[in-house]
Amino acid sequence: MLLRRHVFFCALLLLLFFSSALAQNVRVLLADIGPSHTVVMSGAHRGYINGQLKFSAALGLSWPLSVAGGQIYIDGQPVGRTFRLEPTDGVVYWDGKPYRGALGFMANSQGLTVVNVLDLESYLRGVVPVEMVAASWPLEALKAQAVAARSYALQRLGSSEAYDVCGTQACQEYGGISVEHPRSDQAVAETAGLVVTYGGNYARTVYHADSGGAVASAEEVWGGAFPYLVSMRDVDGRTPHRSWQLALEPSQLAASLAARGHNVGTVSALRPTSYSASGRVAAAEIAGSAGSVQLSGSQLQSLLREVGMKSTRFNMTGPLAAQGSGWGHGVGMSQYGARALAEAGYSHLQILAFYYPNTEFQRHVFGG
Repeated sequence: MLLRRHVFFCALLLLLFFSSALAQNVRVLLADIGPSHTVVMSGAHRGYINGQLKFSAALGLSWPLSVAGGQIYIDGQPVGRTFRLEPTDGVVYWDGKPYRGALGFMANSQGLTVVNVLDLESYLRGVVPVEMVAASWPLEALKAQAVAARSYALQRLGSSEAYDVCGTQACQEYGGISVEHPRSDQAVAETAGLVVTYGGNYARTVYHADSGGAVASAEEVWGGAFPYLVSMRDVDGRTPHRSWQLALEPSQLAASLAARGHNVGTVSALRPTSYSASGRVAAAEIAGSAGSVQLSGSQLQSLLREVGMKSTRFNMTGPLAAQGSGWGHGVGMSQYGARALAEAGYSHLQILAFYYPNTEFQRHVFGG
């Protein structure tokens, strides 16, 4: 097993106390909905309008919300752009699922953006068991996932006006209270406040399911270089994604191309024309009855994901038949690789140092 060892693990575990300005909650996008909705709070709660506490209700109430002209209306009265409902004790429900923290609403051009506003450590309790199999994966792998997810979330704070992270694979998956598990809770608690940093800032600790045997650099996948998101050989491990086959559907390929402004008629072949340093398809020609098109970069990656490719680490075994390895973009930590390292006896710090070389560790105590 190839593993680059780092000697700075304990030396760089610094205990820092952040100011309350940095101890903010995480805003997780749950949904974008239409211009009207009624929110039911089942018990005592507080209400915030444009970030300011405006009322406390001793009993459960229904809140009829609507949007017009970029403003939220409550029962027909304009109140501002944002509205937040926070239970005094207990949880909030959205789409039938329980969540810790509060529900926030922001007016947008189409309706309402709905976010779950909660503290960082509670948020991680709903992330780690969705990203890894909490019931059976090694605790050190779960700890590595908790630290990576914490660092990723902190790096994204303030990334948009309405929310910090989304609750899907586009950011990191989040399931709220219903997915919490004692083992992933333990991983979050035992790494509380631990983050990965580079140059004094939170590292962009992206991760994926399986590298397919070679980790990709951020530069080859997204076009921007990071000193700690580099291409390298990955560890071997038990994974269901290390070898897969896919028969591409011509009509699906044609429809996806047409949606991007490329009409090649009936698709007859996909031919890779260049590969990246980690063995991923960097450019490809797609031929059809009405012509052909060359695609590369993010446009090619999104197209291939759309038509069912688990990763861009593949070769063609026929005009529309692919054989590949891995699952996901391949940058940063491989989750199945992290499991393999943990099973071999490596700690969460060693796992993180392997997948994010040149970084440091800091432990933050978040609080007001």
